[in-house]
Formats: sequence, structure tokens, C-alpha cells
Amino acid sequence: MVKTTDKIEVRGGFLNWIIMLVCSASYGVLSLVTGSITAFAVWAFMGVAFIVATISLLHMYLKSREQLEARELEEIQAGATAEALFEEGQVLPAKRSCEQFETWGIPIATVVMFVLQVVSFLYVYFSRFMPARETIDSWMVNGKYVALFGAALIGLIMFLRGQYASNLARIEKQRFLQPASDYILFLAYLNFVWAAVVAVSFKNAKVDVYVGGALMVLLALTAIEYLLSAILEIFRPKVAGKQKRLLYQSRMVGLVAKPENLFTSVGHVLDYQFGFKVSQTSGYQFLRERLGIVIGLQIIVLWLSTTVVVVEPSERGRLVDGSRGEEQTSLLEPGFHLKLPWPFASVEKFNPDQVHTFHVGLEPLSEDEIPPQFRDRPGLWLEPNGKDYDSKKKTGELFFLVGSGDETVEANLMVASVPVQYRIRSEKEGDIKGLKSGWLRYSQPEELLKNIATGEVVNYFLNHDFEDLLIKGRKTAQEALKNSIQEKVNDMGVEILFVGVANLRPPAESPENVIERGSGPGEENHGFSPVPVAAAFEKPIADGLFSQLDEFEAGQEKMRLDAERTNEVGLIEYDAKVTSELLRMEAKARSQRQTGSQKPFNEASNVYPLWLYLTTFERAVEHARKFVIASQNHDVEVDLDLHEAIRRDMTDIKVPSANNKK
Repeated sequence: MVKTTDKIEVRGGFLNWIIMLVCSASYGVLSLVTGSITAFAVWAFMGVAFIVATISLLHMYLKSREQLEARELEEIQAGATAEALFEEGQVLPAKRSCEQFETWGIPIATVVMFVLQVVSFLYVYFSRFMPARETIDSWMVNGKYVALFGAALIGLIMFLRGQYASNLARIEKQRFLQPASDYILFLAYLNFVWAAVVAVSFKNAKVDVYVGGALMVLLALTAIEYLLSAILEIFRPKVAGKQKRLLYQSRMVGLVAKPENLFTSVGHVLDYQFGFKVSQTSGYQFLRERLGIVIGLQIIVLWLSTTVVVVEPSERGRLVDGSRGEEQTSLLEPGFHLKLPWPFASVEKFNPDQVHTFHVGLEPLSEDEIPPQFRDRPGLWLEPNGKDYDSKKKTGELFFLVGSGDETVEANLMVASVPVQYRIRSEKEGDIKGLKSGWLRYSQPEELLKNIATGEVVNYFLNHDFEDLLIKGRKTAQEALKNSIQEKVNDMGVEILFVGVANLRPPAESPENVIERGSGPGEENHGFSPVPVAAAFEKPIADGLFSQLDEFEAGQEKMRLDAERTNEVGLIEYDAKVTSELLRMEAKARSQRQTGSQKPFNEASNVYPLWLYLTTFERAVEHARKFVIASQNHDVEVDLDLHEAIRRDMTDIKVPSANNKK
């Protein structure tokens, strides 16, 4: 007998398969028509869901055959009076077929789903997402109304079927119906997301790129989940009589499709932590059953709040009907106003009589955005920095052509930052138009103003010399640009307040890189110098500075050598002077001594020399040691030791007298 019997409804699985087949084909058409990245990502999920629905249908069909075969065998065994003529394996072909399908068919289908997800991810990323990210500012979703209607219709159909089938599978424990039902409900939510993306794309199509990228990440996560499930299934122990886990069922998709399952897991955790059935309390049951409704009501209230618009006293608003694009319907004064909910109507707000600023060319960084290595030191031409520097360098918006001042050179390249300050007049003043009669007559007045200013700046730079602009022509350039731009925008109701010409410098790029970037294949001109323009412009200035530095160092060296020579002559003169003075004083002293000795010598020519010798000898030996040796029958000898070979305290020993001895 069969111990456990799964409830199987093949008709429900077949209905899921039909819905996935039709919706997948329809979504393929919508994706190709709209070109939306989000649509392609949802289409990839549709393909995986179709494979899941197919596997689920085949599994339910084989399981139903196995159950029918088991019931027939039970009836035969119950009515048999003798031993069966055949073995059980020989009379149960449906069971063997189901086992073979579970052993080989489901793992192979899981691998196919994984491969499909990987291929879909790579295709959407490289063929759709990467080109869209490079052109995100001009990205568009085609066929918005068709996409909005199709996404809403498909989402509604899948939501109704997915909600019914998922609850039926949960209540009646039809685990083979659960995977496809979860996927259908999950895809219904993705359709609603895409419908919201299409609605937002009426105003800003960038959201399609962002949401598409997020769905690609989710697609990659589901692929990793299938891969890990297949690997872990190999090492999972097989227990006889225990139900096997369905490899084609995604728990991540089930969690997103039915977030109430999260409440079940959290309830078990709370019951264990608090020691009583928290999950059975009325408050917890209310959150579990009504949380989706509460969140839905909040979203609806938030959507309905877009019908109320507040225009501040310093603002003016223009009501735009979403069905007619940018066509003006009415001008809103300050106060509270009602309109259709977004995206069926929107309000564009303006700030007249206030100063607005934009930059032509490179916009400088604010103080907080400047990197630490560029702070508190002068800026260098070869180390440029500014907002979106790399992107503007690639598109060419960074460079301006300026006159060279040389007939042999057509033009030079320059990088400039030109801030333009303006205000929108609130009222018409004579022939000068205001907000309503000028600014609001244009669909995109800000872009038009920027384009006019850019054209005037480009034209002015091209007709003036670079060196003149860089050194002394900035003030004249500011006045001329302000007047020329004001003349062009008088009909727009705009007053130009200030035009600055700042941060003029050669680009930190080589002409080779700048020119070849805009050339087509095979049109590269390799005659350009690879040296950056800033470096080439700085070279003559640097050469002049180095030349002046060399001259200065040579002058300093000459002064040092002259000083050394002057000091050497002075030293020689001083030494000669001192030597001559000493010799003169020595000669004078000798002359005076001879003059003083002349009279005594004349009076006693024999005695005076001996007296002079003895006097000199006495002074010379006054402090010298004297050794007197007296012996009997021998002459007295006196030795004089004129050098100090031993300390005096060791030899000058007083001999005690006879009285002291007593």
C-alpha cells in the first residue's frame, strides 16, 4: 500500500502552463517593441517560469499515473486469491518512469534553467544595460501606452491566477502545484513594477535603467540559488519514505511572492523565545493577514496625495496634462491646487525674480568636493578637476576652439568655465517679456537658454586670440558675452545678470587624443604631437623661467667669487701690515735697549757685560731646580735642571732640623 499520497491537480498545472506560454510570448513582443531594460529582465524571469511550469506539469502527470497505477494494483491484490504472477517492479512501469524523471529529468531541467538565467543575464547586461548606461541621459522607452496597458493587463491576469493557485496549493498541500504558482504570482508583482516604471518614464526614463539593473541582480541571485540547490542535493542524504525537495522550486521567489511565509518563520522564532504562542495572538494574526492590505492602502494614499499641489509664494507653477505631453494647460499662482494624480498630470514649478546659475564648459568643484591633494595649493593645468570632467572630455563638451593669433595656425584648443547668472522676470515690462509671455511659451526653456549661451561662448572664443583672452581680455569678454546672450534671450523673459570668464587654460590632453577621438575608423591623423596642450603651452614659459633662473644663479656665483677674491686681498694686506708692525716694534725695542746700555758700558766696559750676564742668568734660573753636591776633598758642583721631569711636591722635601727632631 502507498503510505503517503500527494494531492495532484493536473488541470491546474496545465492552466499554469498555458498562462505562462501566452504571457511569455506576449512579453517577448512587448520587450522588442518598447526596448525597455526592465521588460527584458522580466522576460528572462518569464522564460524560467515557463520551464518551471513545464517541469511541474510533467511531474504532476507522472505522479498522477503512479497513483492511479498504485490504486489499480491495490484492487488487484485485494481480489487475488493466489500469489501474484509478476513481481512489483514488472507491473509498475509508471512508478519507474516517475523515478527516472526525478533522478535525471529534474536535475537536467534545473541545469537548463541555470544556463538560461546566465545567458539571459549576459545578454541583457551587455546588449541592453551597458549601451543604456552610456546614453542614460537620452534613454527612452518606446510605446509607453502600449507597454503600460500590456503590463497592467498581464499583471492582473497573473495576479488573479497566481493568488488563487498559490493559496490552493498551500491549503490542499499540493506541493507540485506550488512552484509554478509562486512564479506566476511573483511575475505579477514584476509586471506591476514595470507598469510603474513605464509611468515614471513619461517624465524620466532613467528609472528604467535603474530598475532593470536591480532585476538583473535579482536574476543573478536566483541563478546562484538554483546552482547551490543542485550542488547540495548531491550531498543530501536520501531517506526512504521521506518526500524529496523539488529542485525547480525557488524559495527566494516564494518569499517574494508570499511574504506571509516570513511571518510563519518569525512566529516560530518568537514562540521559542517567549515560551508561549505569540503567533496565535490576535495582534500577530492581524499583522499576518492584513499587513499587505495596510501597505497597499498606504501606497494608494501616497498616490492620491499627488493630487494636491502647494505653490510657495516665491514660486509659479505650470499644470501639464500627461496625456498631451508638455502642452500648457494653466498657470498656477501661489497657494493650494488640485489636479489629477501622477502621472496623468504634473506641475512644473519656477522661481521668477530669483538668481539662477549654470556653467558653460567645465563646472568647478565646490569646496567640499575638492580632493584633499588639491586643497591649499595653486591649481596646475596638467592636473585638471571639475564636475563630470571625464564624461565631458569624452563627449567633447570640455573643449573650445579659440583663435591662435597666427595666420599659419587655424585654431587652438582651450578649456573654460563660464558661469552664467540670470533671473526670470515675473511680469512683463514694456517690450520686455515676462514669465507667462516669454519663459512658459517654450517646452524646455532652460535647455534652450543653455544652448544659446553655449553657442555665443563658442562663437566669441573662436573669433578672439587665446593669449589675449588668457592675459588681458577677460573683462571685455565678460561684457561682450553678457550683451550678446541678452540680445538672444529677450523674447524668453530672461535677464542676464552676470557672465564670467574664469579658469581659462589649455587642456591637459594631447592634440592626438582630442582629434582622433572624434575621427572615424581609418581617419586617424598620426601627425599630431602626443604632448599635452598644456605642457606645450607651458614649455616656452618654463624655458624662459629656467633661463632667468640660470642667469640669476650665474650672477650669484660671480658675486660669491668676487667676494672671495676681495676678502683674500684684504687678508693678505692685513697680514703684511701686522707683520711689518711687529717687526717695527721689535726693532724699536731693540734700539731703545741698546741706547740705555750704552752709558754703563762706556763707564765699565769689563764689569758691565759680566753683570748683565749674571743678572740675566739669575732671572732665567730663578725657578729651575738646583742640585748642590758637596763632598770631602772634591770641588763643589752645581747642576741645573731646566726641564720638569718630576713633580715639585715629590722632590721639594724639607729636611727637619735638630730641634724639630727632639
